Amino acid sequence: MTGPVSADELRAQLKQVETDLERVRSTATEIRSGVGEAEDPTDRGSLIQAADEQDALAETLAARQEDLRRRLTELGE
Repeated sequence: MTGPVSADELRAQLKQVETDLERVRSTATEIRSGVGEAEDPTDRGSLIQAADEQDALAETLAARQEDLRRRLTELGE
């Protein structure tokens, strides 16, 4: 059973989400930079798909980030 989450816990979660989001966005950028270097169309397609998956994950993390910020605001933080 979980109880209310403290502001400190929310801040720790927010920090982790922000770190993860930065890493995921960086990974997507790195993957996309390699698309032009791939000679095989199948490889290019795989790289594009992998970058798209990272972008989708980044969107999920950004939504989580906004939720955590909202919750901190509601706590008066």
